[in-house]
Amino acid sequence: MNRQLKILWVDDEIDLLKPFILFLQEKGYSVDTVLNGEDGIVKISEDKYDLVLLDEMMPGLDGLTTLHEMKKIRPSLKIVMVTKS
Repeated sequence: MNRQLKILWVDDEIDLLKPFILFLQEKGYSVDTVLNGEDGIVKISEDKYDLVLLDEMMPGLDGLTTLHEMKKIRPSLKIVMVTKS
């Protein structure tokens, strides 16, 4: 039996990304979302994700700081930094 791949998307403007999230879900991915780096760190501490999509520019912990903290917890976690211009 195939396991559904889990994605965590960390972005302070997650509502703008709904079409992308729906697309991923339609393709069979499980997608969790959080609005800030602090919550993202908590989520990866509590659950196993195959991939994190991480916004570079967020209030509070920025993306690079969040990346650094996530890698301390799960060094092999795949993280893709994204930004909007």
